[in-house]
Amino acid sequence: DVVPLDLPEQRLETRSVWYTVPDQILADAKIEPPDVGGSAHAAEHTGIGLLPLFAMCDRWDIGGVSTPLHQDTGACTVFIYDGYPGGAGIAERGFEAGAEHLGATLEAIAGCHCESGCPSCVQSPKCGNGNEPLDKHGAIRMLSTILRRRPLRVVR
Repeated sequence: DVVPLDLPEQRLETRSVWYTVPDQILADAKIEPPDVGGSAHAAEHTGIGLLPLFAMCDRWDIGGVSTPLHQDTGACTVFIYDGYPGGAGIAERGFEAGAEHLGATLEAIAGCHCESGCPSCVQSPKCGNGNEPLDKHGAIRMLSTILRRRPLRVVR
């Protein structure tokens, strides 16, 4: 059955920390186009789970979005945003932590002994997409390649 859905658009104007993953990084990481979304999504989830170690917050205070090709950046992009109107300073702390946060994200994923992703590494209890798609191994390759390219280009 098909049922019409009356769901008004919702907007949250807030602050976020984000990073792009250029096509060359994806190619160097050997991530094929069909796997880009799952790789970014897995990195997003783990980044959200670990940001509270760098900013005094709870994982429920923040959210995230990742997309294989964002219309404004023109590249694969991962966002972690404050879950409060106008922001609460959490994203700024994530920005300040930068490479350290990405490194911790990589360590958490790579250090987990599961085969393809679990609640301890890339799955999220609050994922609006039912934790699909997630590519644990793609996230490891993507983050490893990003971090090898240090220094990261920082834009405020």
